[in-house]
Amino acid sequence: MAGSVNEGSGRPLLSATEFTPLDPEQGRRRWPVSPGYLALGVLFVMAGLVLVYLFAARAVIFRLEPAGADIEVDGLSFHIGNNYLLLRGERALVAEAEGYRPLETRIIVGDENPQEVEIRLEALPGNLRVESALEDIEVFIDGEAVGSAPGLIEDISRGARIIEFRKHRYFPLRQELEIEGLGRTQSLQLDLQPAWGEMAFTSVPAGADLYVDDEVVGQTPLTTEILETGSRVRLAARGYKTWERELTVKAGSSESYPAIELTVADGVLQISSQPRGASVTVDREFRGIAPLSVPLSPLGEHRLELFLEGYQKAVRTVSIEPEQQSTLAVSLTPIIGRIRLDVAPADAEVVVNGNVQGRGSQVLELTAREHRLVVRKDGYAAQSFRITPRPDHPQSLQVTLLTGTQDYWASRPPEINSPVGSRLILFRPAASFELGAPRREPGRRANEAERKVRLERPFYLGTHEISNQQFRSWKAEHSSRAMRGQSLDMDAQPVANVSWQDAAMFCNWLSQRAGLPLFYIVESGLVTGFDPDAHGYRLPTEAEWAYVARIDPQGGRMTFPWGSDLYPPTEVVANYADQSAVQLLTFTLSHYNDGYPVSAPIGSFGANARGVHDLGGNVAEWVNDFYDIRPSATEELDPLGPETGTRHVIRGSSWAMGARSELRLSYRDGGEDGRMDLGFRIARYVDAEGVSP
Repeated sequence: MAGSVNEGSGRPLLSATEFTPLDPEQGRRRWPVSPGYLALGVLFVMAGLVLVYLFAARAVIFRLEPAGADIEVDGLSFHIGNNYLLLRGERALVAEAEGYRPLETRIIVGDENPQEVEIRLEALPGNLRVESALEDIEVFIDGEAVGSAPGLIEDISRGARIIEFRKHRYFPLRQELEIEGLGRTQSLQLDLQPAWGEMAFTSVPAGADLYVDDEVVGQTPLTTEILETGSRVRLAARGYKTWERELTVKAGSSESYPAIELTVADGVLQISSQPRGASVTVDREFRGIAPLSVPLSPLGEHRLELFLEGYQKAVRTVSIEPEQQSTLAVSLTPIIGRIRLDVAPADAEVVVNGNVQGRGSQVLELTAREHRLVVRKDGYAAQSFRITPRPDHPQSLQVTLLTGTQDYWASRPPEINSPVGSRLILFRPAASFELGAPRREPGRRANEAERKVRLERPFYLGTHEISNQQFRSWKAEHSSRAMRGQSLDMDAQPVANVSWQDAAMFCNWLSQRAGLPLFYIVESGLVTGFDPDAHGYRLPTEAEWAYVARIDPQGGRMTFPWGSDLYPPTEVVANYADQSAVQLLTFTLSHYNDGYPVSAPIGSFGANARGVHDLGGNVAEWVNDFYDIRPSATEELDPLGPETGTRHVIRGSSWAMGARSELRLSYRDGGEDGRMDLGFRIARYVDAEGVSP
């Protein structure tokens, strides 16, 4: 295009020119490398990949069984025979061989080079075709039944097998056979040898049915087959006892059995008695208890005797025909005895052997054997007896029923002995009284505030304090020691210098020996509480101690052991700080000498009105309750004391006390450790709480 200038603007103008195309050869694109070089490059790349594969792959050698098995491994691989080159990792493998079960598995190609892998294929079972002229032959392989022959036995595991063939009346055949397996079928021709001989039988009388192994084969005289291994032979004829033997005959031989004389068959007698249960003898031989069936010989008469306690003996003579079924019913005659029964209350029910005989007093006519007699009435405890009337001696029996409460207490002894021999007596208080002392009582102390208590739960209390000898049955090394040469350690003296803990543990030990539930709860060797429902041995509660010591049988309250006088009587009543102890104690009673400067043997002084010794002297006593001085605003029922505390209550005076305040029965103190004038006595409830009426 040529340019021109636009007039007026001075700018050149555009104009068209002719197009001239480029040279076609110049526009064609050319390869920078020739094809030969390109093929050579591809060849080098492939060779490099092969070298990389050969470097990364691992040699895997497959050990095959069978050796000719075909295997396929997934993924890229090279192999010569059973030697493979495989990349590392998990590979699926399939192995197959004729006569074997195909195997599909996975292998791991690891770093090991070369790596050996064992591939073992399972051989298919084989079959056995058994041919024989006999039928129904049982076949056993290695002791297991697998079918019958002749026929095809399939799926037999490859290898040596013990094969056994059995058929009744033939000798069994047992042999070892190598089973080829691999799905192949082998053949076996079988012949079994007969296992019987022949035996001739005759009988007297003739015509008896002959059974061989429970199958009838004919009537005597008869010749039949008997197994060498043994056959059960039986002869049966009407009116005769069955004859039976186990016999053998050598296979292929013939024998004759001696003539068999059949015995006339027994008859059967059904015997019953009224009442049931009579003992039966036949011809003086015991045969059982009626009702029963007895086989009897038809040859002659038989003597039957029936015996039942309380009844006359019954004698019968019987005879019977062969195979006859007969019955004999015998009513026994009772031997009657009489018992006159006097019953209270008058309308109580009388039951003999479970049968009601009426109500109230009566004369019982009973057979002369043991009977169970029960007399009962609602609201009363039933009484049961075993009675045996005597026909020639009339008897009488008096029965008085007790109410539940009366029966309960009749079965609870008024006194018991502990495992160490200490005596305890029963108390049934059912009483309310004041625990403590009135404000105006001379010598009253601040810890004796009055509080209302009621005792209802019955209990046993020891009549004496526990002695040294009794305590040492539990703790042999214990010593109560001595006071300025005066021994406190003699066997009969009350135990002293014993802590509350040891006194409570001694009670638990007694319970264990007596087989009673433990009252005290022990943790880590220390008493930490008690079980109020338990009726094992324990220390008396403060209320029980005060009730027995202070409340006389008429309900009056005593101030001192000797009564209400402020001073002890001139006669000796208990062991206090007296003139015999002036060399030992700073304070003693003038004009009083009990003869014991320290503790006296337990029971040396008389008991109080309730039969208990030494409640007011000798040694002071531990009780169960924690020590407390706060009075209760309401009446307490069977109190066991506060639930917690640091000290326990001590009650009673001792040989070391003589002050008027200390001699009072309401005197109380507190402590936890033992001391020379402090011991204890034992108690226990009659039963668990809630048991007694």
